[in-house]
Amino acid sequence: MKIGITADSSSGLEYVNFKHKVLITRTTINFKDRILLDGVDITADAFYHLLSKTQEIPSTSAPTPGVILEQIIKLKAQGCTDVIHFPISTGLSDYGKNIKATMDPLCQEIGINFHVYDSKTACLMQGLFALYASYLADHGSTIQEIFQTLENYKKNQYPYFVVDDLKYLIKNGRLSGITGNIAILLKIKPVLIIDKEGRIVTFEKVRTHNKAIERTLELTKMKTTETKNVLYLSVHTNRYEDAVKLKETLDGRKNCYKTIITTITPTVGAHIGSGILGAVCIGLTDEEVIIFDKIFKGVNA
Repeated sequence: MKIGITADSSSGLEYVNFKHKVLITRTTINFKDRILLDGVDITADAFYHLLSKTQEIPSTSAPTPGVILEQIIKLKAQGCTDVIHFPISTGLSDYGKNIKATMDPLCQEIGINFHVYDSKTACLMQGLFALYASYLADHGSTIQEIFQTLENYKKNQYPYFVVDDLKYLIKNGRLSGITGNIAILLKIKPVLIIDKEGRIVTFEKVRTHNKAIERTLELTKMKTTETKNVLYLSVHTNRYEDAVKLKETLDGRKNCYKTIITTITPTVGAHIGSGILGAVCIGLTDEEVIIFDKIFKGVNA
């Protein structure tokens, strides 16, 4: 058995500064006058610059079966007998719910087995699942063993994001128009989480952006009080300097194993907007620290 790994472009793996073998299946960003392939026609920085210049709120389209099959064929040519695909959380997009049923007959024709793992998350958090699976596959784990290991890894992850511009949440129905407009007038900044069902939901509403960031730091600290090794992500859209400051704060924690600055990918940013800043805490076992040391080899995080 040889296992290959694919993940869609919401995974953030194109924005890491280390090598990996995960193949990317691409989503599209849809504006009225153009359709852009995420990571090919537009990068994250360019996308958020474009958002700042337009009032239009784009939509997104999931990778097509043909796009996914192209990457599977590459893995088949490398000798893979099985492929695990990592879609964006099925709580954020339905495509991951049905993709196995769609891909199975296509994969049977070329003689390869297709599997799907729902990480219930997105952006680099999703990407880390794919990287972990890739490491496990290279070191002899079976499909069942990889899935069980990832389920254990999933248990101690807590993402918190602060939203600056509420129009995207209003447009996408996560805030009602009336509630959203009142929040704008009162300078309320929602703290969002990705819940255990993989949905982006409002966790708290805090007055002013600075206080919301302080609350985010409090929450990540509370969640990791008993955790020995914590991988932190300083997450942003078009707020790199603020993300650096957030990283410096997280780096100062005694239980900090590593902090990585990462951008929210356009596939997700299209639905929550620019100006996002947040912190993710991921508790790791001693064994996982050793594994991620190898995954991150050469990372200047």
